[in-house]
Amino acid sequence: MNNRRLWTRCLLLTVCGLLLTGCACPPREQQKGPPYDRPFPLGQVTDAHWETQQTNAEASDFIFYDHEFVGNTAALTPAGQTHLLQVALRLDHVPFPIVIEQTPANRNRALDNQRRQTVVDRLTQLNVVAHAPRVVVAPAFNNGITAMEGESAYYSTLDNGTYGGGAGRRFGGRGGVFR
Repeated sequence: MNNRRLWTRCLLLTVCGLLLTGCACPPREQQKGPPYDRPFPLGQVTDAHWETQQTNAEASDFIFYDHEFVGNTAALTPAGQTHLLQVALRLDHVPFPIVIEQTPANRNRALDNQRRQTVVDRLTQLNVVAHAPRVVVAPAFNNGITAMEGESAYYSTLDNGTYGGGAGRRFGGRGGVFR
């Protein structure tokens, strides 16, 4: 019986001692490690990449492509005129240049300059005069594709008459319905 009382008293004293002294855990700052070795907050690393992508997409809104002009002339198509109005509304709020796409292989510089002048004149009619130096002739950001490449891309999405990858959950992603 004395042994049991002794163990009970030792256990009680140990528990009381731990309660009085508290846990010997390190402060919260020391648990995380040094500040240079901590993980970044969620999304911080990729945010710069996505912001760059968004800025590039906004800049491409200010490109007038060859198909926005009527044939081999400097006249804007109706879609090109609408595009010009949209660009004129945003010009005061963005730093991007207005790019007139060069003719293929820069073969017709006179036509390129006429198209540039058409856009500048139209901006002047819209009272957007201060932005004329921002209108430049340059290659477009993205290269177009040929008709054969376009046809190949179109037919590759059809996948021989079946639904490609991910349609349904059975039979390797082809057909079927998951119940």
